[in-house]
Amino acid sequence: MTERTYHMRNISSPDLYTSAIGMLDRAYMLFYSHVRRNSRRIARLAVALLPLMALLVGSCKTSQLPWSYGSNAGPEQFRIALFPDRVNYHGAHYYPAAGYISSARNFVENAPPALMMLTREEIGYIFGKPTLHRQDADAEVWQYKTSACVVDFYFYGKNQLSYLDVRPGQQVAGGPVRTTPASEHEISKCLHDVDSKKFEDIHV
Repeated sequence: MTERTYHMRNISSPDLYTSAIGMLDRAYMLFYSHVRRNSRRIARLAVALLPLMALLVGSCKTSQLPWSYGSNAGPEQFRIALFPDRVNYHGAHYYPAAGYISSARNFVENAPPALMMLTREEIGYIFGKPTLHRQDADAEVWQYKTSACVVDFYFYGKNQLSYLDVRPGQQVAGGPVRTTPASEHEISKCLHDVDSKKFEDIHV
């Protein structure tokens, strides 16, 4: 038997396995000791990142809402899609995370018909406290007024929004009364103006 053959037989597979396990064990111990030394710093970083993570999750989930989901599913499912954190909330007073509210605002601005699937609660989350709150016969009316337009939301009972009335700026300023309804573009622009005014938050 040559010296080379003897050497190759001594380097057997169990020795290689043992060496690999030893290397992994040492690497794990180094990682563990590093985590222990920096545990407070890591915990502070995780806490600091939580609000950002919530905002990103809310933005991603809401921005992915297709119109097919809103039309094929029921209003309740659509509202859960806008405010998914409501599903796991069991307290007496729920209020959505800021990320979900911001994403819902962007969604309804670009798709005003989606408002007809929302209740007064969701309208309050999105737009805040109305400029004027009045009772009109059987309807409860929430009015939001800006320098550019006026929006009236009509609710009957505890059901979702029944009617939306948007009046562009020329009517607000006392100009001639329009005989045609506001276009979807004008409604979107008005909703954006209402959002930009940042009405006082409301906990309905």
